[in-house]
Amino acid sequence: MKRIILIVLAICILGVGIFVLKKYVFVSEEERIKKTLKLAEASLEKKDTSTFMKQISLEYRDSFGFTYGTLFFFVKDTLKQYEKVNVSLSQMTIKREGKEAEVKFIGKGEAVDSSGKTVKEMDRFILRMKKESGKWKIVWLAGDKYSFE
Repeated sequence: MKRIILIVLAICILGVGIFVLKKYVFVSEEERIKKTLKLAEASLEKKDTSTFMKQISLEYRDSFGFTYGTLFFFVKDTLKQYEKVNVSLSQMTIKREGKEAEVKFIGKGEAVDSSGKTVKEMDRFILRMKKESGKWKIVWLAGDKYSFE
């Protein structure tokens, strides 16, 4: 009887070990990139500017004229204007070369202000990311023109 219990216990421990390895050790770089973007998305919905900015590189520059510092104040001031914010990224494609990646996606946003007015926007974007100290950070963003390739 003890032998059966020990075998079952060993199988359970092995199963947990495989789960942990698969979830935390054998994660692809593409999955790490997606995780960074999901953290950015979730932090905007929570109106958590500091967590959002942790996904942004200090080297950030974009086609809209923002740098890391100006983006921080823009996001903070914009989120203050709305009671509720929903952000959704879809149709994501990732091209990665070493410690740099290019991500194309469709971004949808919906926000409700204090008067109850809803604002909706959707556009196609392209962003560049860079791996810094083991973490993927956003370094550049622009609107992406539609093209047939």
